[in-house]
Amino acid sequence: MTRLSAHLRVASAAGIAAVAALFGAAPAALAQPEPGVPAAGTVTPLVDCVQDAPLGAVTARSVVLGYRSTASAPVTLPAGGGENDLTSGAGDRGQPSTFLPGEHHGTALLTFDAQAEPALGWRVQGAVPAIDATAPACTDATVVTLNAPSSAEAGRSFVTTAAVSRLLMGAADGGSVGFSIDGEAETVVPVAGGSARAELTAPAAGSHTLVARYLPADGSGLKAATASTVLTTAVASGPLSVAANSVVAGSTSAVVVVTRATANGEATVDYTTADGTARAGADYTATSGTVVLADGVREAKVRIPLASRGAGSPSATFFVLLQRASTSVGSASATVLLPAVATPPAAAAAGPADPAAASLAIAGPGDSDGPASALPVADPTARAAGAAGQDLLLLIVGAILTVGGIAGVVSVIRGVTLSNANA
Repeated sequence: MTRLSAHLRVASAAGIAAVAALFGAAPAALAQPEPGVPAAGTVTPLVDCVQDAPLGAVTARSVVLGYRSTASAPVTLPAGGGENDLTSGAGDRGQPSTFLPGEHHGTALLTFDAQAEPALGWRVQGAVPAIDATAPACTDATVVTLNAPSSAEAGRSFVTTAAVSRLLMGAADGGSVGFSIDGEAETVVPVAGGSARAELTAPAAGSHTLVARYLPADGSGLKAATASTVLTTAVASGPLSVAANSVVAGSTSAVVVVTRATANGEATVDYTTADGTARAGADYTATSGTVVLADGVREAKVRIPLASRGAGSPSATFFVLLQRASTSVGSASATVLLPAVATPPAAAAAGPADPAAASLAIAGPGDSDGPASALPVADPTARAAGAAGQDLLLLIVGAILTVGGIAGVVSVIRGVTLSNANA
């Protein structure tokens, strides 16, 4: 290997690392498709820009490569294998070998001797873009990195952003980005800080192409650039709701059910617990996560672990809340009721410990049917056994004294004497 070749290889490796850092991702050649998944489609190689740098008697030419793939899945074309080659010299020089769906820029950087290979080209599936001075200069070329969801609900809005960079030169400022779906009218947004953000409405259910087109400001000297991605839309899944099943004594978990009105499309929603009168860590375990309802699925269950609560614990509640749903939400919270924990029978049989309360539970002598007496047993006013007959006699004596005078007294005395004799 000559010293020049070694320098060029080092420069190429450093350039690839710089491009990867610029776009915040590894080159697409590092991505791997799912094994055993065929992908039909056309891959078109792109020369994003070219930059020449004289190195003594040698002109080192750096080229930034991109591609466009119409396949619906990653396509693998081994470098140097016949369908992915450089047109002269070694066929494999680190160009991408795995091609993702859509349009991608800044995927690789190659450096070579422009004097030794003035007509070098990159051939992929028969297409050969020229790598020469007719390509845009890297000081003027731009690239758009599109960030958008891969799926959305038909008729609902979604947010997409586009970052605009000057290849090998950092972010581009000024100009605007036009966002469009399937070639319809563009939504044009100014570029600020190297990016643009738009809120679009998802079209009818199906597969669509989302395009972001950079429009440089007049007189800037920058070149236009585009990026695209596939957007899949599905019919509305219907509003989500959450409800809690009943919790019975002794349960180790509470079951919360997330449901939706229809099972169309996929829906996702985050959930989290929140304290009420029940406290996380003491009565239940704080829990959060994401529920995914796949197409055709209407409900999903979430289990919240419950703690062991002591005897005599009162009833308590906590809540499960829905957040950040991919569709509308009808009911965003559910209340989980933890039942009171009963006191063991042995403790209940011990009776109240309050002396005042204990005095209320003491029944008077001979009182088997009536309520307990609140008077102490030794109280002189408490009734004794057999006192009911004497109380009746005293009432009769009072009546006779009022009506019959002395004669009545004599009759009462005789009645008492006869009563004692009979006893």
